[in-house]
Amino acid sequence: MQVALSMLLALAMILFGAELFTNAVEWLGVKLHLGQGAVGSVLAALGTALPEAAVPVAAILLGGGTHAAEEVGIGGILGAPFLLVTLGSAIVAISLLLVRRRADDRAHLAVQRQSFQRDMTYFLIAYALSLLVGCVHSEWLHRTAPFVLVCIYLIFVVQTMRDKTVSGGQGHLSPLYLQWKHERPSGFAVLLQLIAALVLIVGGAQLLAGGVERIAVWMSIPPFVLSALLIPLATELPETLNSVVWIRQGKDALAMGNITGAMVFQSTLVPALGIWMTAWNLTEQALLTGGLTLAAGALIFGAFRLRGRVMPAVLFAASLLYWILPLHTVAVRYDVRMVYWIGWAVVVLLMTVLLAISRRPSRV
Repeated sequence: MQVALSMLLALAMILFGAELFTNAVEWLGVKLHLGQGAVGSVLAALGTALPEAAVPVAAILLGGGTHAAEEVGIGGILGAPFLLVTLGSAIVAISLLLVRRRADDRAHLAVQRQSFQRDMTYFLIAYALSLLVGCVHSEWLHRTAPFVLVCIYLIFVVQTMRDKTVSGGQGHLSPLYLQWKHERPSGFAVLLQLIAALVLIVGGAQLLAGGVERIAVWMSIPPFVLSALLIPLATELPETLNSVVWIRQGKDALAMGNITGAMVFQSTLVPALGIWMTAWNLTEQALLTGGLTLAAGALIFGAFRLRGRVMPAVLFAASLLYWILPLHTVAVRYDVRMVYWIGWAVVVLLMTVLLAISRRPSRV
């Protein structure tokens, strides 16, 4: 009962913090004269990626160098983008359908094409490099990869900051909540609300992650599965909830940029730390997680390149890959491989149906 109450409190903190954060970060973009790509993919992504970055790094640094601590750290690093590109896609698709159904509007995300392509390209390249380091046992590659990943992220930030094709101040902008006046807020008020929002988001995510850990220990879940599936489930809520807020406000470019920008951050700087601080030996489950992440990202990006839009059906299809990892864990633990392959067949069938639906002409 106590765990349930603490998790409900944590969820409330994250929800309220996300509302404050999205409002403050839009005003910060206006103050800095940034485009929506920079606001969503850099400012919002960096702020809300702090909780999930802190968990694996803390596990590695404070875990005493044990194998279990490394598993938790690597699982958190690989699991964060895995959950964002799968379940995060499903949450975005559901939010889009609910809002568009109510507004009788278009049935696709109105993303900024250049920003989305840039984010997804950097993500796929960086994440693939992180997996390559875990597969190829080369000391030179292991030492060089962290610097390459950091450079990739710095280049991404510079390119994104220079992109001002869509002004951060366009469209309806709600008054700053802490300003209490319908006027242009001061820089101090924006920063104060931003800090307050981050405190709520990070505190709520950590509290929620603690509750998830206690439940996982009670259920005797292996360390990697705990870190790859359950901890990111708690810590990735900021990105997804921020995106839900922005979709509700009709700001699709900010919503998707928040998620894809976080994916770039989590495939560059965070893996760079993991590779630098650990042996980065990837297990079968780690490679499966990485492969599913790349497959889901490639599916979304490939469909976008073919059709020029992000469709809810494609996002739902990518989200189905999330269930392969828990199915694999159950199959290995209880020696029921048949269930695993049946699960794969069901996922492939459902993905085929959803992709067929996405090819139908949609109302604009």
